[in-house]
Amino acid sequence: MKLLFFLLPLLIIAQTPCLDAVANASGLLGEYIPQCDEDGSYTPLQCWSSTGYCWCVDQDGNEIPGTSLGPGQGIPECNEQIDSLNVLFIGNSYTFFNNLPDLVSSIAASMGDYLSTDGSLIGGATLQSHSANNNTIELISNGNWDYVVLQEQSQFPSFPLWQVEQDVFPYAVELNQLIKDYNDCGETVFFMTWGRENGDVGNCSNWPPVCTYEGMDDLLRERYIMMANYNNALLSPVGAVWRYIREFNKFGQYEVDLYSPDGSHPSVMGSYVAAICFYTTLFQKDPTEIPWNGNEEWNIAELDADFIKEVVKYIVYDDLDQWNIISNDIDSDGICNNIDNCPQTYNPNQEDIDNDNTGDACDGIGILEIPSKKEIINTVDILGRETKTNGFYIEIYNDGTVKKKLKLD
Repeated sequence: MKLLFFLLPLLIIAQTPCLDAVANASGLLGEYIPQCDEDGSYTPLQCWSSTGYCWCVDQDGNEIPGTSLGPGQGIPECNEQIDSLNVLFIGNSYTFFNNLPDLVSSIAASMGDYLSTDGSLIGGATLQSHSANNNTIELISNGNWDYVVLQEQSQFPSFPLWQVEQDVFPYAVELNQLIKDYNDCGETVFFMTWGRENGDVGNCSNWPPVCTYEGMDDLLRERYIMMANYNNALLSPVGAVWRYIREFNKFGQYEVDLYSPDGSHPSVMGSYVAAICFYTTLFQKDPTEIPWNGNEEWNIAELDADFIKEVVKYIVYDDLDQWNIISNDIDSDGICNNIDNCPQTYNPNQEDIDNDNTGDACDGIGILEIPSKKEIINTVDILGRETKTNGFYIEIYNDGTVKKKLKLD
């Protein structure tokens, strides 16, 4: 009885966060009280009756951005919020400018998807410096990332190949391996950046190929493709999209200014282009269906936004294979490719009757084809008498089957 007395208080307070929130409600009129499922988890749809607002939440009860609807706007379809990704961005100021991860999240929310992000973004950082950065290593090692984006310093991949092989490629491999080691479902995505607006002036005299935008951009593209292919990783070809837009700008129909005044970092428009490209890479959905055209203060013209989406569709969405872009759950069965025993066939229960680590859906074994070890329990002649198997005889097995055979001496 004493033991029960001491345990009882623990049992009372050991509730889920949702049930705790309900239990701790003040009871004041008009107070928001979360709705919980039978198992104590947050229901995907949350509503605050006194205000008339409803929104969708993740498993921890956090509001999914872009899902809130007010009075007269209807009820959000929270059960359709099934495309949810956790993405870690590792890079420098090219990713930090205009908060690229947040832009991608806003685009995802506008499409009814959910993107949770974190980042290690350090000005001027290289993959080499990130490989020795405790915060970067800790973030990767925390696990649970669907994708980890790697962005190298803006100039390094365009340097002579011997230098890239020494100062870039080994650290891409090291970080990619760290991602694989700590994230069962994690995939690496390389962020292909762009050539500087007028080439790399500072390195032009020592390395002439980077004297022009085209020369520098060609080398960046080549090296990022090499990194993606060698590491069996995805590639978000932002630089390729920029290249197409720059070429199209020459015709004068569109004036999409991609660069900030320094001719290197992205402008607001440049980051918007990168965000559309990343959404398409991560979710593999048609970018022309994206309704979000940036924040109000950005004032992106609808014509320009539509043009950018069409370019991303042409360069990325219509040619996913070129950039190694695949879903991390090809068969959409809730089991990521890395641990799915039959990754290209829908098999959410992962049946594997013969325990060969290949799902039944792949090796052709169905529920009626359970492998068995048949044993002969008797051998008789055609009259049912036991025989030494001379002439015609019948073998009777323990599973009820029989076989008619003939033996000639």
